Amino acid sequence: MRSAIVFTASLFLSLAPFATHATTLAVWLDYLPNPNHVPLFAALELGRFAARGLDVDLVVPSSASDPAKLAAARVADVALTPQINYLIARAEGLPLVAIGVYIDESLGGLLALSDSDVRDLADLARRPIGYSLAPLEPVLWRAMLSCVGVPAEDVDLISIGYSTTAALLDGSVAAIGAFRNIEAVLPEVEARGPVFFPQEAFCIPATYDLVFVANPTVVAERAADLANFLAAVEEAIAATREAPDAAFAAFARLYPELDDDFDRRSFAATLPLYAESVTLRDPSVWQAVQEFLAQAGLVARLTPFESLVVDLALSEP
Repeated sequence: MRSAIVFTASLFLSLAPFATHATTLAVWLDYLPNPNHVPLFAALELGRFAARGLDVDLVVPSSASDPAKLAAARVADVALTPQINYLIARAEGLPLVAIGVYIDESLGGLLALSDSDVRDLADLARRPIGYSLAPLEPVLWRAMLSCVGVPAEDVDLISIGYSTTAALLDGSVAAIGAFRNIEAVLPEVEARGPVFFPQEAFCIPATYDLVFVANPTVVAERAADLANFLAAVEEAIAATREAPDAAFAAFARLYPELDDDFDRRSFAATLPLYAESVTLRDPSVWQAVQEFLAQAGLVARLTPFESLVVDLALSEP
C-alpha cells in the first residue's frame, strides 16, 4: 500500500549537509498524485524537507477514505484530507486534530455544459445529476438546489460511480458533482464549454478544502518535526506561486506521465487556491461547516474549535 518516493542519501546530503540525522515522517496524500500536490512533491524533489532535517515519505493511499483513519491509528504521522471528511471523522470519535491547511478554498460544485440548455442552477430542476460519493455529495447538491428554490422532490440525483465525466459528455446526465480545477478543465469539457456552479456561491459554507491532520499523541510527541514539516510546506507553496513552471517541472520529474496539457491546466487552476499560510486561525470557518453538517445529519454533535485545531509554531530552518 505504501508508495514511497526514494532518493539517494547523497542527494539529501548535497541539498542539506547539516541534516545527517534526518527524521522520517510518513505523510499520506488524500488521493492519487495530481496537480493539487505540486508544492508537496516540489518540496520533496528540491530538498525543502531535507533542509529541515526531515526524510518525508509521501504515501499514496489505495482509497481516499484511508488517510484520516490511518492517521488516527498512528500508521500515518500526517494525513492530507478534506476538512469536511475530518469533521465527520472527529464527530465519529476518531482521535485526530488538524495541524495545518493546504488548500484553503472550496473546490467542489456542480458542472454542466454550455451547449446544453443549463444556464442557471435552477435549470437543473427535474434533470438528472450524476454523483460519485454518498452520503456527502447528495447533501451538498440538494442544499445548492434548495438555495435557488428547487424543492427536494425536484432534485434528481443518480449515483454513477467514477464515470461522471463520461456521463456528462454523452448526455446521460445534465450535470455532475465536480472539482473546478479538475473536471471543469478537462479538454473534452473545455471543448464543449464548462458551466460551473461553485458550491460556496449557493448556501454551502466556505471550507478549507484540504487540511493536514494527525493523532494528538503524534502531535505531542513530534511537535517540532510537524512544525518543520508545515514550515517547509508553506515555503514550498510560496515558491510554487513565485516560480510555478519550476515547481511543476519538479513534480513532472517524479510523475512524467502527468506532464501533459490537462495536468498543466489543472495546476494553473489550482495555483491561486493553495493556502498562503498553513495556520488554521479562523474559528468561524470551522463553526459554519460543522453547523451545516449537523443540519444535514452528517454529524451528531459540534466539536469546540479549541479541540479541533492545534497551532504549531513555525520555525526558521
